[in-house]
Amino acid sequence: MFAVMLALFLQSTSIQGTLQVTPGSASPSSARVVLLPLEYAKLFNALTQRRLDNYWAVFLDSGMARRNRELFIDYIPVAYSTVLEDVVSEMRRDGLNTAGLIKTAPQGNFEFSNVTPGEYKIVATAVLRGEDHVWTETVQVASSRLVIQLKHRP
Repeated sequence: MFAVMLALFLQSTSIQGTLQVTPGSASPSSARVVLLPLEYAKLFNALTQRRLDNYWAVFLDSGMARRNRELFIDYIPVAYSTVLEDVVSEMRRDGLNTAGLIKTAPQGNFEFSNVTPGEYKIVATAVLRGEDHVWTETVQVASSRLVIQLKHRP
């Protein structure tokens, strides 16, 4: 068992990243960035789709979809943020040590160390000019350091 753990540790790498904002906007003073292992990334994707479908149904029933369909985009960051909280809670209930998977990103910059190779989803949330914003990216971590720029998702 020790040999397996040592081998995994020696294969680990890091992810360094920056949150990209729309031109003319300042980077967030602080953001929360979560590195979701594949199992939890799949859960996040499924729950987010379900939450957005539920929000859309309420949006349709209220008549807002006919009057001002563009307003629905405001629901997207809310769905992502609330689902992210649910998934992080699930990770903790499962006994996963989340300390190395959740980072604060001052000025939109972050780094995860000792990441085992594999597929992950990075989800970042921040408030810019009083509005919730979200960044997501699915990444494949190999044996070398990964440097990424997360693109803003409306």
